[in-house]
Amino acid sequence: MSAITYDSIGANIEQVSVDGPVVKVIWKCPASGRLIGSSTATMTADQSITSRVGASVQRSIASEVIYGAARFLSGLIGGAAGRVIGNAVYTAAGDINTRAVAGADYSEASRRDAVVLAFDAVKSSFEWNDSRRQFVATASASPPTAHV
Repeated sequence: MSAITYDSIGANIEQVSVDGPVVKVIWKCPASGRLIGSSTATMTADQSITSRVGASVQRSIASEVIYGAARFLSGLIGGAAGRVIGNAVYTAAGDINTRAVAGADYSEASRRDAVVLAFDAVKSSFEWNDSRRQFVATASASPPTAHV
């Protein structure tokens, strides 16, 4: 097996979760179905012009919708109460806006590259099986520690 690619480890992926730039992957053995462990990697922002423009548009639209709703709510109430509630609404709107555009800088290619990087941390628990054309768990691979 030469270079590890996303396609060559696809069968080993049990679950992928993304939190901002951090990608967490839970790994399994495709032959036995046994969970082997988990690892994380950080995505690199997609620097292509198309991606940068798309991220900017996504940020602008999300910002206008979220802050427009906040302005409407604070104006609806009016007076001192409107300003107090408006401040709380704007704070909440900022948090919502941040979450709404958290992944704007990352593409599917960025996510896949991070998954391949995350495999590096667990690859010693796998070996390439030529007949299956997959990575399978080594005999010494231990199951993951339970998180309670």
